[in-house]
Amino acid sequence: MEADRGWNGKKLWLMLVMPLWLTGCAVGSLFQPYPSQAQSWVHPAPGRDAAIVQHLERAGKGRDGVLYLQELGLLQQRLGNDAASRTVFADVINHYEHTDAQALIRVTGLASQTGALLINDNALPYRAPDYERIFTHSYQALNYWAAGDVTGTAVELRRAAQAQRLAEQRREGELAEVDEDAASLDLSQYQGYFEGLDAAAGAVKSSFQNAWTFYLSALFWEAHGEYNDALVDYKKALELHPRADWLKADVQRVSRALDGHREQGTGTVAVLYEQGEVPARQEVSLPIPTPHGLFLVAFPSYSVMSRSAPRPLTFEIGGQTAQTRVLADVGALAARNLREQAPAMLIRQVLRATGKYNLQKKANDDFGSAGAFLTQLFNLISEQADRRSWLGLPAYAQAGRVTVPVGEQQVLLSGPGGDASVTVPVAERGLTLIHVTERAGRLVARVLPVQEGPL
Repeated sequence: MEADRGWNGKKLWLMLVMPLWLTGCAVGSLFQPYPSQAQSWVHPAPGRDAAIVQHLERAGKGRDGVLYLQELGLLQQRLGNDAASRTVFADVINHYEHTDAQALIRVTGLASQTGALLINDNALPYRAPDYERIFTHSYQALNYWAAGDVTGTAVELRRAAQAQRLAEQRREGELAEVDEDAASLDLSQYQGYFEGLDAAAGAVKSSFQNAWTFYLSALFWEAHGEYNDALVDYKKALELHPRADWLKADVQRVSRALDGHREQGTGTVAVLYEQGEVPARQEVSLPIPTPHGLFLVAFPSYSVMSRSAPRPLTFEIGGQTAQTRVLADVGALAARNLREQAPAMLIRQVLRATGKYNLQKKANDDFGSAGAFLTQLFNLISEQADRRSWLGLPAYAQAGRVTVPVGEQQVLLSGPGGDASVTVPVAERGLTLIHVTERAGRLVARVLPVQEGPL
């Protein structure tokens, strides 16, 4: 009898640890939600930058490595380490290409899916959504820009445009496939739980289209006299913000340039501004029906209450005062992306809830109260929503531009992160770009090499 009880205990322990083994024990977010982990680099303590870089480098070798590498690439850029950032983002882009090329069904993939069904979605390897991928290409373009590599900048901007085209092409098919899978599930019963998510997602038309990237690209092409390409990207930005008169002015200006009407003795100074912090996913509890009753599960969501209001950056130059305007509401992109994933996630939750209930019932039947207690404890610990997302991104990506006389100019910057001043060169029909971010409660501004002349 003692031997039987010992064997039964081992079987129960095996039942509980098998899902963890199937996922390679890579369930870091199971015990510490990702937003908690990210606080160290989103709100860095003084003097901790080197330690944070080392931590992200180690984490970048793990199962969710691409997420940590995205954070690392952006952190290195904000620290002024453009060469290191360029190397990291190259690894990130290689990861995108590698995972996209892999077969959909693999042994390791099946193991991950099995673990996710028994534990939670944190057991699935992180796959960067399209809006994060497009920001990666934008930041990599800025890295090449900072290095004076015009060809590298052009290549990366074209890759960003291609990523947006591909995302648009496959989005319709993906949503149709999800709708077909969810046909047997009454999603209307959960509508009330997603009101905040729907409100946050409703601020954008798409989960991936990024007018900030289109605008960055248009500025670059215009500076190099590629007016057709510039006009296409300005128009795409305008499609996403149809009431933006300043984008209409950009379209009109480039249209005139195509007709040979170009200003003399002036150049462009543009400001890219990354304001605030993208909201983190929150956790809500959903009642999932099983054959034996309701089972409460954790589900990720966003709330409009967690979103900060956009605040512009004011810049003064050459006797002119201008402000940046929002081109990408990153929190809304993240919310819309999550809303599109919700049906598939709900399907997994229904399967998971049923599996966990059956596991608990079997443990109770086979091992008595001790078995029931252990499985209840396992279910309590493992029921964590997948809150992973790139939290180094800004809340809002903004931009602004002015035309000023050729020569050296001083620019005064003022925003919610404080004030800063930079001196910039202005070339005739050229572009001087000032990239402004917020870090540790202050503005950080850097002036990128002037873009001018044919490519």
